[in-house]
Amino acid sequence: MKLADLKKKGGVITDAFVKKTVEWTHTVKGKEITEKFDIHVRKHAFGVMEAMFVDGEAQKYRNARYLSASVFLGPDGEEELPFDDAVNLDPSLGIALLQAVNEVNAPVKN
Repeated sequence: MKLADLKKKGGVITDAFVKKTVEWTHTVKGKEITEKFDIHVRKHAFGVMEAMFVDGEAQKYRNARYLSASVFLGPDGEEELPFDDAVNLDPSLGIALLQAVNEVNAPVKN
């Protein structure tokens, strides 16, 4: 296979976004509520994923860093999820977002 063929088949990634529906169940005033909404997930290239998960400082808040680099909100994905907000997400929302991001990026398991 030639490089041009790989590119045509999507083997070389350039800022691709994938729309995903997320379901988040949480409790408000003692009542369980399920929110269903769309996000846009950045499909990361191999080198970006590798750089994101190098040892050292990047290990701190690893999942929040991953979400911040991957989750985009709004009808067209124009709004980034800031790192500080990713750190402070409700845990159940963080897990729901992480699941959507993992479905798009299928990271290699350690």
